[in-house]
Amino acid sequence: MSLLVASLNSGSNGNCYYIGNGDVAVLIDAGISARETERRMKQLGLSLKRVKGIFITHEHSDHIGGVAKLSKRHKIPVYITQATRLHGNLQLDESLCYTFKPHEVIALDELTITAIPKKHDAIDPHSFVVAS
Repeated sequence: MSLLVASLNSGSNGNCYYIGNGDVAVLIDAGISARETERRMKQLGLSLKRVKGIFITHEHSDHIGGVAKLSKRHKIPVYITQATRLHGNLQLDESLCYTFKPHEVIALDELTITAIPKKHDAIDPHSFVVAS
């Protein structure tokens, strides 16, 4: 099944990407407000009900700015390394927070998400490979 990739925002004012296969989706980062994420997804005809997880690349504010509120409001699990969570000073609901390790593969319905460590000026940065 093919994947739809939509950039909800990219840049120093916030990063957030939607990746899904029509049935299930994930967000990579949530650096814009929850309200703006909701607005942009609605504009594109995308449903937050399909989003099964928010994967955080690193702790910079333009990647995590809206994650706590978005996760809490829509009960979306957040996947984040322990170091990123601590350095980002995030107040996440414990029942919605999952840590991952480098090269770990996480299965969410028909999607698999693999965490790939990368070099960046952050404590424990990762990129993600999403497959359906």
